[in-house]
Amino acid sequence: MRKRAYLAIMLLNIAADILLPALVLVALTPTGLPTAVRLAIGGTLLTGKAVAGRVETGVFRWRFGILVAALATTAIVGCYLAGFGAVPSMVAGAITSGVLVIGDLLLDRSRPTLDGFALLVLVEVALGVVLTSISGDARFVLARTSLYMAVGGVYMLVSAFTTNPLMRTALKPVAANGDPARAEAFDRTWEKSRQFRAIYRGLTAGFGVVLLIDAVLRIVIIYGQPADAVTKTSFTSQIPLIVMVALWFVIGRGLVVPRARRILDAEMEVSSR
Repeated sequence: MRKRAYLAIMLLNIAADILLPALVLVALTPTGLPTAVRLAIGGTLLTGKAVAGRVETGVFRWRFGILVAALATTAIVGCYLAGFGAVPSMVAGAITSGVLVIGDLLLDRSRPTLDGFALLVLVEVALGVVLTSISGDARFVLARTSLYMAVGGVYMLVSAFTTNPLMRTALKPVAANGDPARAEAFDRTWEKSRQFRAIYRGLTAGFGVVLLIDAVLRIVIIYGQPADAVTKTSFTSQIPLIVMVALWFVIGRGLVVPRARRILDAEMEVSSR
């Protein structure tokens, strides 16, 4: 049950990342705000969720996430209502997010080093500041997600060849299923088995490839539609990612992960003798 709950939370987390900006875009339609501004607000909510941490770990700083999202959204809406225009307002929101993220990284004494996930968030926030200042065109604002996906994809591919691939960290609790002895066996197996390491490296690299392919397809879909169809495109542009993530999950869950489980089970048997 614990394993299923962990996987369910992971999938819901991915679903939120995919759909949140589009849902915010639709929900804010009655406000009369420009499409680009509404998309930017959706992006600030996603940034707040990202800087709060990974939901499935149970260490999710929801207060800080809400703070980042609320202040960045306030900056966007406040500047726009003050007459600064769409682009300056979106830049103000992006800078607000960036200042809060950098401040958190500098002041968080519990974080001895800049971990990979925090670095990824920081890079994407900085990229958001730069991209937001380029254009207020709604399609461009929507398409900038492709660059975030590309950065995430590159990060995944690089992570796959490190000593701690992202999927090793993300899926270890699933493999351990709440058993400390099994968690220790997971680490021993990682050190001993090249095949075990290759499985988790492959899962990490595979997800990176999914993100890179999506980055390309997303731009093709967005700019293949009329400029006035951004609301519809905000949903249709998500379809390739949904399909590819589902395929990655099915292949991993059905074919790849069982091999890793058998290797881990063998290590558990050896250690129990």
